[in-house]
Amino acid sequence: MYLLADNLQTYHEVFVPGKTDPQMLLRNAIAAGIFTDYMLYEQESEVRIVANPLADVAVGTDTIYSTYLGETYSETVSDPLKQVESVLSHLPIENWTAYGYVGFDIARFYSAYSKAIKQPMLYFFVPEIELRITDKGVHIRSIKSPSKLLEAISVEVQQPEYKVTPPKVEPGDNHEYESRVGDLVSAIQRGELHKAIISRSVEVKGNLDVLGTYNVGAAINNSARSYCFKLGDVRSVGFSPEILMEVNASGFVITNPLAGTRHREADPAKDALLHDELFTDAKEVKEHALSVWLAQNEVAQVCQPETVQVFDFMEVKKYRTVQHLSSRVGGQLKTDKSLWDALKVLFPGITVSGINKKLALEWIDRLEDRPRGIYAGGIGWVDSDGTADIAIAIRSAYQYGDSVYLNAGAGIVGESVPEKEYIESVNKMNTILSNIVMESEEK
Repeated sequence: MYLLADNLQTYHEVFVPGKTDPQMLLRNAIAAGIFTDYMLYEQESEVRIVANPLADVAVGTDTIYSTYLGETYSETVSDPLKQVESVLSHLPIENWTAYGYVGFDIARFYSAYSKAIKQPMLYFFVPEIELRITDKGVHIRSIKSPSKLLEAISVEVQQPEYKVTPPKVEPGDNHEYESRVGDLVSAIQRGELHKAIISRSVEVKGNLDVLGTYNVGAAINNSARSYCFKLGDVRSVGFSPEILMEVNASGFVITNPLAGTRHREADPAKDALLHDELFTDAKEVKEHALSVWLAQNEVAQVCQPETVQVFDFMEVKKYRTVQHLSSRVGGQLKTDKSLWDALKVLFPGITVSGINKKLALEWIDRLEDRPRGIYAGGIGWVDSDGTADIAIAIRSAYQYGDSVYLNAGAGIVGESVPEKEYIESVNKMNTILSNIVMESEEK
């Protein structure tokens, strides 16, 4: 592990007052060669842009790798989430925040799920440069002198006009998907499990234009969290409606299950009818209630029992193409538990796995042909002070190597109708599909 003695890294901190366009700043920094690998993460009243790994940690199928200032550390994988916690805690960096993703495939170390992408299943990096952008200004934290970055902030450049180039997704997988849903419905009706989320995956060759796709999507999508990043040969852009885990400075953890879905209609009267159906359709209400029930059980494993509670039960959250039933479940972490303990019990999210989670993961592994990769995992940040903000990686596009993947699923219960579940998955995939900008071949 890294030596803490003589080489403690500290950040230079500068505040630049005034409003700044985060996308313009990111584009300027990339164009100026200041940023190589980067991530943008937008939450409530703040946008964070981070770049250039000072230290990182990655989980492969057999080994955890970590690098810091040219020094590499590795160990055999056994309990990756807790091992990553240990690696980060030993970094000789003052007041760090690590940014990245936990892919769904990390579930293979904790369940019968067996699939994995070739790229890291988990990747977090502590950046050399961190920008926190609010309406008041830009708070810069940089290991090196921020002089070049200050120049990039001061330059105003008009955003290019992006042309949406959504890949052609040929219909035809409906029969296969509906057959899988039918098999699962039969198992649920036999009492084997309560619910599982079965997803579809579409692969397209080419390169995702990260900034272009984010620019188009951010202009028309409302979301709980949005993000874009390029980390090695892994890229992603997404507009997630759902927060897997928030942990505040006092150690209060909240998860926000969304379960129960209706599509949106342009006509307000029709849209209102679909809103009301969420409360009268037994399938949707059951799906949501089961998710909240399990979320309470999971939170209770790491929180003080008397603090576990449900907030905002069965509210409707409306997004551009779909609307969901939403509840929040939270509690105060026990004194001997950390954000990583909370993540371990909450991961993968109930609404992207199922109930009983163990059995649902077995069915997902059996019915889905491809590894999920980052899809249905988490994207966000964790902090050395114990705080965290991680969104569920849905309504997103993912690139691994030279292929772009789109994924979407539906929550299957005993009352599910396979044809309707297929349509739900199509509506969800369209959230990101209609925003895709691909790089031109000349690029």
